[in-house]
Amino acid sequence: METAKKTVAFFLLMCAALSYVNAQKKINEGTVTYDVSYELNADQLQYASLLPKEITCYFRGDSCASIVNQGPAKIKGVTVFKANYRSLLVDMPTSSKKIVVVFTPDEVAQEKAANPQLTGVKGTEKQIIDGYSCSKVSITDTKNGAVYEIWVTNDIDLAPNSLSKLVSDFGGVPVKFVTFNRGIKVNAEIKEIKEMPVPPGFFSATKDYQPMTLSELQAM
Repeated sequence: METAKKTVAFFLLMCAALSYVNAQKKINEGTVTYDVSYELNADQLQYASLLPKEITCYFRGDSCASIVNQGPAKIKGVTVFKANYRSLLVDMPTSSKKIVVVFTPDEVAQEKAANPQLTGVKGTEKQIIDGYSCSKVSITDTKNGAVYEIWVTNDIDLAPNSLSKLVSDFGGVPVKFVTFNRGIKVNAEIKEIKEMPVPPGFFSATKDYQPMTLSELQAM
């Protein structure tokens, strides 16, 4: 009888484990929208009004595009991680200008070098955030010793995007996290995920976009 009880208990345990594994939803294509806020130093405060409060990332395979509205301009930042590719598509309807900037390999390397180098330790603390079961991870910037808290989930499986990539290797999909963009600390939290087809050609510039270097764009 005792053996039968142990067999039943083991069977129920396995069923529970398999149910959890099968519950994970893999999303290969779609959008993820984040609520974002920023921690600015004194020199950066002048740009506060221009920074978006929401960022939407389209993703398909290894390609992603982050869409932000910055003042009158709509900016699409395209990244293809395996190809080490970065571009910016800037649409300014008020001045009837469309600009595309393709980063040089050196510019991509400089952008990466500006990011902190992070290590992480996954803890035992858990909580539900935006409907996802999340685990806490303490991450440390090895450059300056700063420690940050992020929350990751295994309820879903989706590829990293340009916003989440920096903290995507700590045991789950980042749901509530910190990241960095050109020296600015960004606090981000998933607002919505949609599984949907990304339109063909979404990661490329059409012929009406004027090519420009990154230096030329910054000079504007």
